[in-house]
Amino acid sequence: MKNLIPLFILSFSILQAQKNKIEKSVLILPPKQIVQVDYPLYQGFTVKIWNVSKFELGVSARHRETDSLQKGFGLPKGNSAQLAVEQGHYLQFENRFLSPLKVEYMLQRGSGGQKKTTQALTPQRAFYLENNTAQTLPLRIPGKMNPNLSPFSRSGVDLPNGQKIFLELNGKRILILTVTDSIQHGDRIDVATLVNKALNSP
Repeated sequence: MKNLIPLFILSFSILQAQKNKIEKSVLILPPKQIVQVDYPLYQGFTVKIWNVSKFELGVSARHRETDSLQKGFGLPKGNSAQLAVEQGHYLQFENRFLSPLKVEYMLQRGSGGQKKTTQALTPQRAFYLENNTAQTLPLRIPGKMNPNLSPFSRSGVDLPNGQKIFLELNGKRILILTVTDSIQHGDRIDVATLVNKALNSP
């Protein structure tokens, strides 16, 4: 059910729509599919994304050679966001649902590539939080986001070392994870396991 496969890789342009003199690309993501969008001749780029569907859209930037996660997040329905894709990476859209999703995006000026030293100055962990249960798990990430992790879903996060993640339970916050170097980029972490450990620890 959760197996997702790449659909295609785009180069410089797909369906272009003009609206108020702003060129937007329009994509229809089939159910349970992944679409990869790549601009290999750009030295990195920034993209503005609109989720015009009825469900959350998975958005991420990944390394072109290793497919490792650079940055990822869930974009709620009706919302927009901006994402910087570094040199050597590509943009990925993910549809986790059984209905098609529609996404619009606009490529902005190339970023010129970010210096690797800049990234190294801020230790970050890019990984997935997975909910393998039939219940919605309300998470609280202070200063970042407050995602409600849907049943049988996963959400990509990009968090600094030391960041704490809590579960909201009966009006109380329970610490389930502190981000450290032990988390590898691209790791998939089962939130239910973290919750059980937090609730049953002596």
